[in-house]
Amino acid sequence: MYELLKHQVLILDGAMGTEIQKKEIPTWGENAKGEKLDGCSEALNFSAPNVIKEIHTSYLQAGANLIKTNTFGVMPWVLAEYGLESKCKEIAIAGVSLVKECIAAHTPLENQKDALFIAASLGPGTKLPSLGHIDYDTMFSGYCTCVEGFKEAGADIILLETAQDPLQIKAALHAAQEIAPEIPIMVSVTIETTGTMLIGTDITTLFYILEPFNILSLGINCGLGPDLARKHLQNLSAVCKFPISIHTNAGLPENRGGITYYPMGAEEFSTIEKSFLEINGVAFLGGCCGTTPEHIRQLVQKTKNAIPLPPNGIYKPSITSLFESKELKQEPAPLLIGERSNATGSKAFRELLLAEDYEGALSVGSSQVRSGAHCLDVSVAFAGRNEDKDMQALIPLYATKITLPLMPDSTQINALEIALKHIGGRPIINSANLEDGIEKFDKIASLAKKFGTALVCLTIDEQGMCKTFERKIECAKRMMERAKNVHKLREEDIIFDPLTFTIGSGDVEYFTAGMETLNAIKELSNLYPKAGTTLGLSNISFGLSKEGRICLNSVFLHHAIKNGLTSAIVNVAHLIPYARLEQADIKACEDLIFNTAQTSDALYAFIKHFKSKGAIQLQSTEDDSALSVQEKIQKYLINGDLNAMQNLLPTAKDSINPEIIINEILIDAMKIVGERFGNGEMQLPFVLQSAEVMKKSVDYLNAFLPKKQSAHKTTIVIGTVKGDVHDVGKNLVDIILTNNGFNVINIGIKAELEKFLEVLESQKVDCIGMSGLLVKSTLVMKENLEELKRRGITIPIMLGGAALNRNFVEEFCKPNYDGIIFYCKDAFDSVAAMQIIQSGDFSDLTLPSDKAGNAQEKQAKQEARLAKKLEKTLQQDSTPKPTKCELEFNYIAHTPPFFGVQSLHLDSTMLEEVFSYIDKDLLFKHRWGYSKLKKEEYQALKERELEPTFNALKQEFIQKGIFKPIVLYGYFHTRTKAPKNLENGLILEISANADFSNAESFLFPRSRKKPYLCLSDYFNPQGDICALHLVSSGHHFAPYEEALYKNGEYHKYYLAHALGMDLAEALADFTHARVRKELSLDSKCGQRYSFGYPACPDLALSVGLFKLLKPESFGITLSQTYQMTPEATTSALIVPYKDAKYFAI
Repeated sequence: MYELLKHQVLILDGAMGTEIQKKEIPTWGENAKGEKLDGCSEALNFSAPNVIKEIHTSYLQAGANLIKTNTFGVMPWVLAEYGLESKCKEIAIAGVSLVKECIAAHTPLENQKDALFIAASLGPGTKLPSLGHIDYDTMFSGYCTCVEGFKEAGADIILLETAQDPLQIKAALHAAQEIAPEIPIMVSVTIETTGTMLIGTDITTLFYILEPFNILSLGINCGLGPDLARKHLQNLSAVCKFPISIHTNAGLPENRGGITYYPMGAEEFSTIEKSFLEINGVAFLGGCCGTTPEHIRQLVQKTKNAIPLPPNGIYKPSITSLFESKELKQEPAPLLIGERSNATGSKAFRELLLAEDYEGALSVGSSQVRSGAHCLDVSVAFAGRNEDKDMQALIPLYATKITLPLMPDSTQINALEIALKHIGGRPIINSANLEDGIEKFDKIASLAKKFGTALVCLTIDEQGMCKTFERKIECAKRMMERAKNVHKLREEDIIFDPLTFTIGSGDVEYFTAGMETLNAIKELSNLYPKAGTTLGLSNISFGLSKEGRICLNSVFLHHAIKNGLTSAIVNVAHLIPYARLEQADIKACEDLIFNTAQTSDALYAFIKHFKSKGAIQLQSTEDDSALSVQEKIQKYLINGDLNAMQNLLPTAKDSINPEIIINEILIDAMKIVGERFGNGEMQLPFVLQSAEVMKKSVDYLNAFLPKKQSAHKTTIVIGTVKGDVHDVGKNLVDIILTNNGFNVINIGIKAELEKFLEVLESQKVDCIGMSGLLVKSTLVMKENLEELKRRGITIPIMLGGAALNRNFVEEFCKPNYDGIIFYCKDAFDSVAAMQIIQSGDFSDLTLPSDKAGNAQEKQAKQEARLAKKLEKTLQQDSTPKPTKCELEFNYIAHTPPFFGVQSLHLDSTMLEEVFSYIDKDLLFKHRWGYSKLKKEEYQALKERELEPTFNALKQEFIQKGIFKPIVLYGYFHTRTKAPKNLENGLILEISANADFSNAESFLFPRSRKKPYLCLSDYFNPQGDICALHLVSSGHHFAPYEEALYKNGEYHKYYLAHALGMDLAEALADFTHARVRKELSLDSKCGQRYSFGYPACPDLALSVGLFKLLKPESFGITLSQTYQMTPEATTSALIVPYKDAKYFAI
C-alpha cells in the first residue's frame, strides 16, 4: 500500500446511508422476536443484499479504489438497539463478502488495476467511553467480534471512521491488532464545526496520541464539507508522519422540508478535494454523507495521474491529554510533573480519597494546573485502600476535566491497566523497574507498547535501589535493551529515573548521593540522547527544614537540568529560579550537593545556615549598602523588586541622568532578564515581575526627560490574530518594546487582518506584529501573509507565539510574503527586531534566539479546551438501570410571592451583604494562592496584608461601580412526566404559567446508587413550584481587569479576577437566602443544583433555563459548549423540598 501511494492517489467511495435512502427497500427484515428492522442499514446485508451490491457496483464503476463495507454500525452495542447483537460477526462477514462479490464481477478501470481494496468500515456507535457511556472492555470485546468477521471474510483494510473519542479509537486499534495484526488500519475522525472532535480533541493533539501506533493513515471524514476541512488538514499535515485521508460530506447538511439535503454538487466537491493534494501527506480522497457515484467519478477524473506529496510533518515526542499536547523535552527544560495528586506524599489528597471525595481530589489536580505544571502524576495507592477502586473512580475525572497530560503512578499492574483504559490522551506510565526481575518489567513495558505511552524506568534491580553511578547506568542499559529489543519501544518512549536519595540524613552512604545522580543523568543523556530523564526532586532534601528544602530542591534542579534532566516530579509552587536565590543560600546548597570532602560538615553547615533563616521570600534580603546606585537599579529590576526601585529612583535620578537610567541601565538589566529566561534560569512569572518594575520605572522617569521633538518613533502595530483570545505574550512584547523606546499600537485580541490594515493606512507604521497561542493561529498568520502579498504590501513582519516555530515560519510563511519576516521566539527577540528596523540596515537579521543556537521552537502547543460535560454513569455494568426512587416523599405546598422572572437591583446595603457570603480563608488560601504557608505565617500575612487588600478591593469595587451585579430569579410551576424509557430518568416540566404553556422540559437522570434519587423526585408529581436563578458579577470586571493588565499591575489583576469569580458564588448564596426567606423556609431547607454538577451533569439543560429567565436581554450569553459569558456567572435550579440533598448520578 505504501509503495502504491508513491505513484497514485487512492479514492475512497462515497456515501452509503444517503444512497440507501434513495432506494426502494422491499423489506428490512425482522429479528428473532419478529420485530421489524427498518432503519438498520447493516441488516440489509441479509434482507436486501442486491441493493447494497448495486451501491458498491456504482462506486466501482465510478473508479473508486477503496470500497467501504456496509458495516458502519455492526458493533454489538449498536445492533442491540435492533435485537441483533448476537449477529455482529455474521453481518460483518456478509458486509465484506458483498464487496468481494462486486469486485469479482467488475472489470477494473485504469486507475483500479492492482489497486482495488475492501475497506471494512467501523464507526464509533452511539456511546463514547471517555464520557462513561460504555466501558473500554465492553467496547474492546465488541470490536474484537467485528474484526473476527472481517478477517474471516478477507477484508483488505480496517477503516475506523467518524471517530469521536480517542479512547474509542484505542479500543478499536487494540481489537484489530489482537485479532488481525496483518490487516492495515486507517483511522478517520470527525471534526466538528467547533474545530475539535466531539470529545474536545483537535486534530494535531490526536496525531500525538496516535503517533506511537502502527496505522496506515490518519484523516478526517463526515462532519464538515470540503470547503471547511482545509485548515484542519493543513494543521495535521504540519505534524503528521502518516499518509492523510480525507472523505468529507457534500457540504454541511441543510433541512429542506424536513429532509436532510447536502448542497454541494459533484463539480465543486471534486474541485475542492483535488486541491487537497497540494497539502503534503494527503493521499486518500473520497466522500461521506451526501456524496454520490457522480461525485466520486468526477473526483477520479480530476485526480488522474496525480501523485501524492509525501508526509513531511515535523513533530517532537509528546504526551497529551484529550485537549492538548506537551513536548516531553521542553524548551527551556524541564517538563514539570505535578506531585500533589499522590496519596503517599500529600496528606490533603489522601484525606480526600479516604472520604471518597473524588471531586475534591480533582481540585488538587486543578490547582496544579494553575501553578504551572505541564503534567500530573496521579498515585492513589495507600495502605488499607482499594487502589483499583480509587483508580477506577478518579482517573476518569482527571482524564476528562484536567487539561494536562497524566502520569498514572502505581506498582500494581492491574491498577495501571485500569488507569490506561480511562485515559484517551497519551500518558506516561510511572513506572517499571527490575526489582522483581524481568517478568514484571515485561508486563508493564507491554502495557506501554499496547497503549502507546511513554514509560518511566526506575534504576532498581534485583539487588534493590541503585545508589552508585555505576549501578544506575548498568540497570538503565538493561532496561533500555529489553524495552527496545523485546517490546519494540523506541528510545524516545523511555524516561529514566536514576533515583535520588536524601543528602540530609547524615548517613555516610549518602554523602555523594547528589553527585551520583547528577553524573548518572549526564551519562544517560549522552548514551541515549532521544530518551528522557526525570527525578522525584523533593527526595534530595527529605528530612530538612522547609526553607532549606525549597532552596536545596531549586539548586539541585538547576544542576540536574545543566546535566541533561528533561523532566522533574515537583511541587511547582515551591520552586525558586536559581538566579533569584541568595548567594549564601546557593553556596550552602552546593557545598552539600557536591560534598567533595565526603564528611558531615557540609550538612551541619547547611542546617545551621537555614536554622537562622526566616521564611523564604521572593525578594532578596541581602544588604545592598555596598552596591552602587547603578548596581542597585539593575538588581531591583532583575529581582522584580518594585518597592525597592520606587524608593531608589527619586534620589537616583539626581545622581544619574534619567535618560542614561532608561536607555542604558534598565535596558541592559532587561537584557540580563532575557538571557536568564532563554537559559531557563528564570520563568515567565518572574519575567513579568521585572517587566512591571521596568514599566513603572520608565513611567516615573519620563517626567524628568528633556522634551524632544521627534519626527517619528519606530512604530509597530501588534495584535493577537483572528480567533485567538490570548494576549499575555502579546502584552509582554508591548511592555518591553514600549520600555525600550518604541511606539506600540496594540489592537488587542481576535484581530482581523483588516484591523491591522486600518492602522497601516491611517498612521505611519514600520512593522506589523502578529501573535497567537493556538495552533490554528499559525494558519491565520500564513493566510494573512498571503493576502498582504496579494495586495503588494512588503512592510516588515514580526511573528510570535507559543504555537509558532522556526521551521513553520521558514517553510510556510516566508515563501508566501515578499517582505522581511522576523520569527521572534520571545519578547527580547522583538526588541532586537525593532532595533534592526529602526536602523534601516537589513544586512544582518540575526536575533538573540538565533545566536543562542535554538534550532527548533516548541511545536503545536494546543489551546486548553474543556470537554463537554455530558450525561455519564459511574457504574458501568450490565445491570438494569433503576426506574424509581426507594424513598417516600412528604410534599409541602409553597406559595411564592410571584411567578415568572424578576431582576433584582442591589443597593449598597445589599452589596455589603453579598461580600459577607465570601469564605475569605478559601479565597486567600486557594484562590489567591496562600495555602502553602505555615499556620502562624498565614495568620500573620492574613492580618498584615490579605485582609487589608480584600477590604481595599471591596471598597474599590463598590465605590467605582465595578461590581454591578446582575441578579435574575423567579418562581415557576412544575410537574413531572415520565419519559418513554423510565431508565432515562424523570422529566420536570417548568413554566411560569399555571396551564404550562411555554413550558420547558428538563430530563434529569436517576442515580444508580441507592436510594436511586432523581432531582425530579423532589417535586410533587401533581404540581409543585421551583425557583431558578442566574447571577453574574457583571460586565465591568473584564474591562477593569484588562486595564490593570495594561497598566502592568499583574498581581492586582490576578487578585481582582479571583475575587470577581468568588463574588458570583456569593451572589448565588445571597439569592438562595432570599428565596428561602420568601418561601418561609429555614436557612438549611432545600438545595440548589447547577447544571454540569453531579446530580444534573448535562450542561445542555442550561438552554432551557435561558429560555425561562431570558438573560440575553442583560447581555449574558450561552456558548455552543454551554459556557456562560461573562465568565463570573452562575445559575441554578433551587429546590424547596426540605430534605433535598446533594447526590451523584
